Amino acid sequence: MTIASRLGLLAAVALLPALAACQPPAAVDTAKEEAAINAQIDAFNAAAKAKDADKMVSMDADDFRGYGGGPDVSGKAADLAGDKALAADPAFAMTVKADHTEVAKSGDLAVQTGTVEFTGTNPQTKAVDHQTAHFVAGWRKDKDGWKLAAVASSPVMAPASPAVAAADPKAPAPAAAPAKK
Repeated sequence: MTIASRLGLLAAVALLPALAACQPPAAVDTAKEEAAINAQIDAFNAAAKAKDADKMVSMDADDFRGYGGGPDVSGKAADLAGDKALAADPAFAMTVKADHTEVAKSGDLAVQTGTVEFTGTNPQTKAVDHQTAHFVAGWRKDKDGWKLAAVASSPVMAPASPAVAAADPKAPAPAAAPAKK
């Protein structure tokens, strides 16, 4: 074997790991991943029912972002502080209902939509308020499993009667539910 042949063989052997990395990724069982995310929602609902703020944020990514229904939330620690305040309210109740979860074919990102039912004491009126909101959530999978990266919520608006709409078309919208899972 010549020196050139040996160098060629050595180069081919050195390239084998790189060539192996070029293999197509293994197929992702998206139904299994969707079920894992939906199980996170079930765990959140159980934690909310128990008013356990620590467990409520256990699915959050450390850099979690929340938008809608109050001040923006930036980070898991801020979400925990907000959830502790919510859970301290004797009237607090929250239920998340996912209606659609879709996992990317790559298996590392997902989007989810649904509704949030929220009950709590209105700080201004001191009356117990019930609110419903739609949400859109972004999930990402890391070494610890699925984590909630961001969520945005928007209040479900009751249809205005024609008389109300005609009387004041610029009436303010009701407050949104808190931005939460």
